[in-house]
Amino acid sequence: MTAIEQLDDKGLLDLSRRTDALGVLSLYADADPTASPKAAAIDMNNRYRELQRRIGEDGPSERGGEIGAALERLRPELERLTHPIEPGRGRITFAGLTGDWALRLDTQIPVPNRVVLDDGPFIHPLLELLDEGRPAGVILVSAQDARLLEWRLGKLQPLSRLEQEEAEASHERAGQIGGGPPGQFHTPVTEQRQARRQDRAQRFLDRVAEVAADMAGERRWERILVSGGERWTEPVAARLPETLRGRVIQDVRVLTGLDDEGLRSAVTERLHEDHSSRERRLAEQIREAGLGQTGALGPSEVTAALNEGRVAHLVYDPEVRYSGSVGVDGALHAEAETGLGGEAGTPEPRLTERLVERALATGARVSPVEGAATDVLSEAVGIGALLRW
Repeated sequence: MTAIEQLDDKGLLDLSRRTDALGVLSLYADADPTASPKAAAIDMNNRYRELQRRIGEDGPSERGGEIGAALERLRPELERLTHPIEPGRGRITFAGLTGDWALRLDTQIPVPNRVVLDDGPFIHPLLELLDEGRPAGVILVSAQDARLLEWRLGKLQPLSRLEQEEAEASHERAGQIGGGPPGQFHTPVTEQRQARRQDRAQRFLDRVAEVAADMAGERRWERILVSGGERWTEPVAARLPETLRGRVIQDVRVLTGLDDEGLRSAVTERLHEDHSSRERRLAEQIREAGLGQTGALGPSEVTAALNEGRVAHLVYDPEVRYSGSVGVDGALHAEAETGLGGEAGTPEPRLTERLVERALATGARVSPVEGAATDVLSEAVGIGALLRW
């Protein structure tokens, strides 16, 4: 099993280009620990049998027989993915039917149950979880200390712990003086203690914000969740540099008392909600940019921009199957478009995969957004891009 954290953009590009003479089997299994242990196994087995049935219905042929035999040979992969002792909530396998290669991944983020046989790997659910699972900082603050952690792909890693100072001054003048409301008295000791307490708290919060800001830059946090109850959440968030404010998620819940699994679950749920909101805002930003000169909308404009290497961020609806062609010069064309001179290219029913491949090859970020074709980007058939120029 390969750690999904090791899969960088180059690894994704290599995976997207993988192929096999008989086809590539892509398996995604959601091993939900709160569901029946047999639920995922039953669903995945039903999907697998349906795939085998469709292959058998294509009629007897040498190739069909080879594919059927390969699927039967790979059935242990299906059983392994749904076995209770395997690691990860989401489990993924890509395998060439000829047996030349296989890639196995696991993650703590759930994935949809899928069984897909195609010319290449079905990577869209993988792209979705990698996009959502990008590193995020987590700052947990209390009156005693602050804990800094990193969330990545559903896992929490402790990084640092900062404690509040508790030292008292070595000399305090005793004595009682008036000056407060009737019936109340203040002493220099009380006033000194309050002043020192406030000063320590200010220094502590400044130190937490400084350390967090340094980590955010070093570790490339795209989001920072701050949780410290009603008392500490806003003061810490307000001390972070202005450049980080747009990444901050304020969570006024008190999460410091949760155990490790409870904390991981609570943080993951909150970041998932934030990711959904950010996806919508991204789609809206692309729609607005497409009305000007900084964005592209629809398969035709996006494909042309990818051919020129101008795309900075590609967004598409993974539920839409875009089709087109590949020209003799390698250029991609959407739908029935042709290259220069009107020369028709080679039909490409898997244009989505080619668009993703081209985006990765040119250093563009890729974000599959489910429902984009029926919501914000409906007029663009669910596909758009922010451009570099």
